[in-house]
Amino acid sequence: MKPLNIDKTGCSNISSNCVVWQGPDIECINLCKGDSITEVVYKLALELCKLIETFDLKNYDLKCFSSGVCQPQNFTDFINILIGKVCALQECNPDCIDSCNPCPTPVTSQTTTTTGDSYVPIAKEFQFKNATGDDVTVLKVSDYAQAIGNKVSTVVNSAAILQATVNDHSARIKTLEDAGDPVFDLPTVTPIGVLPSVATSMQLVLSATEQQFTELKNALGDANDINTNLQKLDLGINDLRSLSQPGTNVSSLRGFTPQPTNLADVLGNTFIIIQDMRNALSNLITNFVPGDCESISLDFTATFRTGDQLFLYIDGTLPSSNFTNTTGSGTIFTITDIYGTAITYTIDLFSIINLPEGFLIDLSSSRLSTSSNLTITANPSFTHKTTGSECQRALNFTVINQAICPGVAYTPTDTTIAFSFSTSGVMQAYTVKLYNSAGTDLLATQTFVSNAVQVLSGTFTGLTSSTLYKLRVEIVLNSVTNLCEFTSVTTI
Repeated sequence: MKPLNIDKTGCSNISSNCVVWQGPDIECINLCKGDSITEVVYKLALELCKLIETFDLKNYDLKCFSSGVCQPQNFTDFINILIGKVCALQECNPDCIDSCNPCPTPVTSQTTTTTGDSYVPIAKEFQFKNATGDDVTVLKVSDYAQAIGNKVSTVVNSAAILQATVNDHSARIKTLEDAGDPVFDLPTVTPIGVLPSVATSMQLVLSATEQQFTELKNALGDANDINTNLQKLDLGINDLRSLSQPGTNVSSLRGFTPQPTNLADVLGNTFIIIQDMRNALSNLITNFVPGDCESISLDFTATFRTGDQLFLYIDGTLPSSNFTNTTGSGTIFTITDIYGTAITYTIDLFSIINLPEGFLIDLSSSRLSTSSNLTITANPSFTHKTTGSECQRALNFTVINQAICPGVAYTPTDTTIAFSFSTSGVMQAYTVKLYNSAGTDLLATQTFVSNAVQVLSGTFTGLTSSTLYKLRVEIVLNSVTNLCEFTSVTTI
């Protein structure tokens, strides 16, 4: 709570709520030890208001004083008149000579008892319920006077107690004001990272946390710096060929995020690209650095011809006079479709290297989905007959199922490239994509869905004259995406 004297010069800013009553309980005004000064003063004020209300002559019927008696001007006069009246009625004051309140004619005790001690209305504060539960609103004058006297006595005693209490509180408040502002000790906490794990003040922990957060922010950059640098990774890298797996795009590498949205995504992509480069470099060192293996060079491709006929082509140099298969009768080739189904073949590379017609694999009876692209991997290993050196190579190739790729007619002008092709009649989604001359930046796309034999056509507009562009068709068949080969087209 803000102290009321917070803006007063020279005052100590201590709220009365902070000072408590240390005296005994006072039941008549419901005052308890431990109440704040605010509550004590409030209860005293309520009692004072009741006294003022009780002593206000407006609350009493003074018509009986209209003749023979001077009208009282204050409550003291009122009490004196009542006392004089009672004394006269009870013959206890025969010498009464007050000129304003002359003594009444003496009467007998019987008369006083039956007629002199009359009933008068009493103030609300003196009303009560009798033994039968009825509200008592009138009393004999003598009884009323006695009740008033008792009340006055009680009030006088209470006022003395309250005055002593106020004086005591005033002294206590003065002591608190002279003591100055209180000092609060903040609790301690046990940090688990920024400082040793021992009880430490909150200020030190907060200071250490801010310092280390600032150091981390300076090292990593703020949110704006991070978001700006996230844009530096060219999204065109998604469609570049892997260095270690030439038949696979970078975006198809395991764990790669094609659309990075935060620093973790970009960092993960960077690690994958570094690993791809490392694998390619390892392959170069293993197979092309001069040594026993320098005479071996292998180039691996594969293609569909018709139906389910897959042909493998191994070109290069593999001296059979110096090397032999390290294990078994040849190299294990693993062929995997897009659904993860895989089959293996063992092939002797010495017998098929540089074979013009290639090595035929009939997939018609296999479990592979030949409507999808196929990934072929192998790890040939050869042992030098003389030195015993082992030469290993990783072969990877992705076969694009061109059998479902349509023949596309492209017609360029100076600012447009129109295209048209015929569909097969099978439910397929066709997307024609326009790239820059390097085939790295996707510029525009147009998508069609067809389940009938028909001619689809469209036009890319807003192009630059005399500029080379690359276009390709991507086909989705049975939830499998097939990438057709690029076609280069130059505007006029």
